[in-house]
Amino acid sequence: MGTLKLLDCTLRDGGYVNDWNFGQPAMEDMVRKLEQTKVEILELGFIKDEPYNEDRTVFNDIGQVKKLIPHKVAGIEYAVMAEVVNPLPLEKLAPADADGPEIIRVIVWKRMLKEGFEYCKGIVEKGYKLCVQPARVSQYSDDEFIEMVELFNRLDPMAVYVVDSWGTMYADALLHYMKLADEHLKPGIAIGYHGHNNMMQAFDVACAFARQETDRDVFIDASVYGIGRGAGNLNLELFAKYLNDTMGRNYDLAPMMQIYDTYLKKIYEDHPWGFSLPYFISAKYNCNPNFAEHYVSKGLNVSRIEEIIYSMPQDRRIIFSVENAEKYSRYGAYI
Repeated sequence: MGTLKLLDCTLRDGGYVNDWNFGQPAMEDMVRKLEQTKVEILELGFIKDEPYNEDRTVFNDIGQVKKLIPHKVAGIEYAVMAEVVNPLPLEKLAPADADGPEIIRVIVWKRMLKEGFEYCKGIVEKGYKLCVQPARVSQYSDDEFIEMVELFNRLDPMAVYVVDSWGTMYADALLHYMKLADEHLKPGIAIGYHGHNNMMQAFDVACAFARQETDRDVFIDASVYGIGRGAGNLNLELFAKYLNDTMGRNYDLAPMMQIYDTYLKKIYEDHPWGFSLPYFISAKYNCNPNFAEHYVSKGLNVSRIEEIIYSMPQDRRIIFSVENAEKYSRYGAYI
């Protein structure tokens, strides 16, 4: 059997809530507390080609990341994330070294697989461990998913993920993709799960992944109090307790509570996240949750949001734009 590893993405995925502006003292303290939880992988933020602000967990140089981990903790690997649609150019990416993050995770879009492969290849050549995060796995047919897996096999990545970007999928559907990955990945490559909680299913899916019998390592992403865009992520404290109770793990929940009390409670009061009916509706119709967020900001009630999203052609539900959102809010048909 492989090893299940818990990856914390509080400082990266959680940053969608507050524009990654945690503040430098908070960032440093949260890293120290997250290290105390004994998670196996700690994600520190995004690397992007944009101006650097020391108060945000968005970096344009690996040296900036190193400031958050002056003294690495044994047993923890450190990660950052990149995305193919707005990548840090490879020429600006310093080679991996012992003082920086070991892992770079890359969000890969289906329509940009060629570009994604070339970018990931460059990351591997720089000496980093690679995790491939194919966005919205539900859009892949079985054959397309297998082709994607076999493409990235060529890079010998650390892991390939099953990603439920919009929180639209139940455990059976996601386990189907996990099985395809297990059958077609080269030996030694881990399988990951990253999901969102639009239908309150992230915990159930994570438990299902944890129970699967596989020789591969399995990575599960979670964040403290589920902080994340829209309906948020798998709650780190819930899943860590589950692993402690059922699999004999020894994650420390106390630092998670401290992070909530000291930092996340105030962020939640100003920018709440978590399950809500508008985000459930976006999942129900396989729609980008940014539409739901936009309509909530405009003060629309749940019934009207459903009318609008229902009226959208499926291909218009994928990429959010204010123009499209406003167009369908004016002309949306009633159910």
